[in-house]
Amino acid sequence: MPLKPNSDSGTITRKRLEDYITASEKVVEVEVADAAATLTAAQLLESKLFTQTPTAARTLTTATAALIVAALVDESTGTSFEFTIVNKAAATHAITLAGGTSVTLVGSATVSAATSGTFVGVVQSDSTVKVYRK
Repeated sequence: MPLKPNSDSGTITRKRLEDYITASEKVVEVEVADAAATLTAAQLLESKLFTQTPTAARTLTTATAALIVAALVDESTGTSFEFTIVNKAAATHAITLAGGTSVTLVGSATVSAATSGTFVGVVQSDSTVKVYRK
């Protein structure tokens, strides 16, 4: 995610820089229940790690683009975020990532059993987000 200045003069305060580094480095595991689920904007931007042990094929859907953009304080077009989905199923049952309204997925959205997939979301405009498989 780009680091935007605190003011029109282009200055960045120490606090803004500390907050940016803390947010960039923080990862919190979210264990998703064994069911289809929607990942909230806050989870996508702050948690960054989703694990699930599916007993059948499951779909995880991103928040809508509008909710993602609204959750990005002081950010704009070009802002990016990264998250990983870990499929803890031993041998079968894939997890498929689906895009919420105005979220476009690029690349394979399927995370096979006993694997993980890392995705990068990029804000395209005030109302659209693209999520790329890394």
